[in-house]
Amino acid sequence: MRGRHKKTGKVLLALGAVLVIFGVVWVTVIFPEINKIPGDLVFSTDQQGTVTVFDSDSMQPVTYDVIGTRAYEAVRSTSSTVYLTETCTFVDADTGEPLTFLDSSYLLAIDRAERVNVPGCGDMDREGYFSFPRGVEPGRDYPLWITGNPAPVDATYIGEEQFRGLPVYVYELETPEEGLTVPAGLDTPEMQVHQYIKQFVEPVSGLTVYMESTTSRTARIPVLDDLFPNTVDPVLTEVTVYEDSLVFTDETVDRLVHDASFYHWALPWGSTHLPRLVFGLGIVMLIAGPVLLTRRPREAAVLEGIPSEATGLYSKP
Repeated sequence: MRGRHKKTGKVLLALGAVLVIFGVVWVTVIFPEINKIPGDLVFSTDQQGTVTVFDSDSMQPVTYDVIGTRAYEAVRSTSSTVYLTETCTFVDADTGEPLTFLDSSYLLAIDRAERVNVPGCGDMDREGYFSFPRGVEPGRDYPLWITGNPAPVDATYIGEEQFRGLPVYVYELETPEEGLTVPAGLDTPEMQVHQYIKQFVEPVSGLTVYMESTTSRTARIPVLDDLFPNTVDPVLTEVTVYEDSLVFTDETVDRLVHDASFYHWALPWGSTHLPRLVFGLGIVMLIAGPVLLTRRPREAAVLEGIPSEATGLYSKP
């Protein structure tokens, strides 16, 4: 019996030490790495709606029903930073024909843990958040840099509600009344961006599960009259050169809600409940192990208190 107690005690000591060590490694190394943006991220969302562009030939706006895809792919990563390509493409919703003149591509540098833009890296100097972080705080506003804009816009906390059975925080982003100024490029004029975005955010994961947005870009461009060039120089007229109204597709919302529902319980388990369980079991085993190692069999303890004559046992002389 005593040998069995010793063996069990040693096993408990070993298992307890392993669990405590695993708990420390999980809290300090494994979970923080899991909690970061993956270094091999591949992710996309689809939006549907309308896009209106100004046609320079007809000098009239042209509207398209579209499906837009915003795709992210990691092209390089370090322990702290991930470099993502963000590619925006559109197809005609009726014909499926690619609308390549609407396509755009960006290179982003994101802090993997905090989800903020890394200044001085990527294709331009960005600041603010790339997306909402883990553990979104109710009542707090977050400056988000939406690609295509020249500066971050504050995501303002509106409130909390249920969305498809999931608790979400509602945020709205809106540019100032005068808009944001996009400097002129080699072949594009200076433009003013006016934008409104509404997002539903699962607070534990920071995942946006629903988004609707409207964006317009205006520019002052030369408008020619019928008598040009026999008249004076063309007059610069403010024209809306681009306008869209987009919302996540149902398929995208379904996928994001499914993912966010998993993260809603898995992240608290990974960050809090699992470490507590592992540490608790480890400590119990570390306490129980020495107790069993020092425990003496009950029968031996009883016999020690009885005279040898009464038991019929005789000690050697």
